Amino acid sequence: MNETNDLEQLGRLFHCICRNHKKNADLMLERSGLHHAQARLLMILAHENGINHSEIAAELRISTAAASKVIKRMEQDGYVLREADSADERVSRVFLQPKGKILVEKIHSTFQQLDHVMFEGLSDEEIHELQTLLGRVQKNLQKNISDSG
Repeated sequence: MNETNDLEQLGRLFHCICRNHKKNADLMLERSGLHHAQARLLMILAHENGINHSEIAAELRISTAAASKVIKRMEQDGYVLREADSADERVSRVFLQPKGKILVEKIHSTFQQLDHVMFEGLSDEEIHELQTLLGRVQKNLQKNISDSG
C-alpha cells in the first residue's frame, strides 16, 4: 500500500473512532438521564462554578438562548442554581448544586468505564506507545491551528 492510502485510511479511522466514542459516551450518559450538553454543562461548572450564561454558551459553543434552555432545565431538575450577580443584577451566575455534584461523579465514572472499553486488550506498553503517538498527532494539529491563525 502506498503512503497516501495509508494516511487516508488513518484519517478515516480517526474519524470513525471519534464518532464511535461520541456514540458510546452519549449512550452511557443517557443511562444516567443526561444529554451531551447537560453533561458538559455540569463538567464546566465543576471546573468553573459560578460563571455566567454567555460564558457557558461560549464553552458549549451554542447560542446564549440555547444555553439558557439547558440551564433552565438543569435548574428545574435541581442540578444547578441561577443567582443574580452581586455586582450587576442583570447578569446571572450558575452554580452547581449538591445533586449536580453527584451527577459529576457519575459522569467521571462513565468516562472511566468508556476508557476501559476503548483500551481493552491493549498492554500497558501499547497504551504508552499509543499515548506518545497521539500526543505527537495532537501537537501537529495544534501547530496547524496556530500557523493558520
